[in-house]
Amino acid sequence: MTEIVRDPKHSGGAPTIDDTGIRVINVASAYEHSGYSPDEIVGFYPALTLEDVHTALAYYYANIDEFRDVEVDSDAAPA
Repeated sequence: MTEIVRDPKHSGGAPTIDDTGIRVINVASAYEHSGYSPDEIVGFYPALTLEDVHTALAYYYANIDEFRDVEVDSDAAPA
């Protein structure tokens, strides 16, 4: 089962997908702002499974207020 974790030593404590180091905000930005499908996001991030992407999106929407003011680095989103 996919877990979202926070580690103050990684990504400044931002929520990440356990064992990948990929931030929830990167997945959410690719989906919500760039319009990529979950399958396409898995293609951009080979370390992720479809379950990981859906878990990250569920976490994002469940905690959306936490992310509203977070700015994504331009090189953090998939190309």
